[in-house]
Amino acid sequence: MKAIAKLRPEPGAMAVIEKEKPVPAADEVLIKIGAGGICGTDVAIWKWYEAVVGQYAPTFPVVVGHEFSGTVVTAPEKSSLKPGDVVAVNPQKGCGKCRYCDLGRPTLCDQRRMMGGHVDGGWTEFVAVPVKQVHALPENIDPAVAPLLEPLNVGVHAVYERVPVRGGDVVVVIGAGPIGLLTGLLARHAGASEVIITGVSADATRLRLAADLGMLPVNVETTDPVDYLKKITPENADIVYETSGNAAVVPQMLDLIGKAGRAGLIGLCHSPANAITTPVVLKEMELIGSRGYNDTTWRLAMRLLPGVSKDLMRLVTHEFGFDEFETALSLVENREGVKIILRP
Repeated sequence: MKAIAKLRPEPGAMAVIEKEKPVPAADEVLIKIGAGGICGTDVAIWKWYEAVVGQYAPTFPVVVGHEFSGTVVTAPEKSSLKPGDVVAVNPQKGCGKCRYCDLGRPTLCDQRRMMGGHVDGGWTEFVAVPVKQVHALPENIDPAVAPLLEPLNVGVHAVYERVPVRGGDVVVVIGAGPIGLLTGLLARHAGASEVIITGVSADATRLRLAADLGMLPVNVETTDPVDYLKKITPENADIVYETSGNAAVVPQMLDLIGKAGRAGLIGLCHSPANAITTPVVLKEMELIGSRGYNDTTWRLAMRLLPGVSKDLMRLVTHEFGFDEFETALSLVENREGVKIILRP
């Protein structure tokens, strides 16, 4: 079978290779891959950005891709899964033994492994995955939504678990990438009265999509988001979700948060952020990190999916075959399109 693999720890060095079809263990599901999604982490692995790839310790070649879905070929006898089921896969593997796994928070596990980073991922034709990581789509859900469920869970963890939206909250999302758009979409679904999302001129297509999804888009190159927010509420935002990972926006984030407000830090910032912290004290702000997702997140996301799936599908702008993976990665690197899908 064919697979897209990282061959060496250096920029580039990715290719479509041939691999043996996996043989599932007794507790594993054999899945025929239908599609995979691309995110910035995949670009970082392709370009081999040390700030990101330092989190992984793969042996090479390693099959790339942590956003993927497909159909069940075989499943354990006692599993509720059956051949033909459309499924999405939680690519995160905790050790199952440490304090954080015991707390139900494997995203904090020191031995946490991600498919597509530490171990083989899903940009291939077949994968064998432990049954507990496999989630069947609810009935009457378009199967095409399945490869979007991994990034959706990042938003679900932030909006429903780490920094929950309360009905009527005014929310600001910094960053109009796929995670920002998903976070804004989920915040509206959770009951926010208004969701403002910020981006730059290069995000014009994404900001238009945000408007179509019921958000209020702000191009920070032409409009001051703090002034814009003041026209909506003099009390500033109840919640700000930072999804860009841009250190320069941290002072702006603090300016956007109102008294007793909360910030959900989702984006990974790889350079120092300079900000005066006095407002955090005077306003009693809460700054809360939100990393990935847990097993509980995936179960919650499946319950939320019927309410957001139609809007979720609007994020898909491009599809490519495996042989065109470099073209697809380049589009993501250049912030073209929104969500880009690879198919075997």
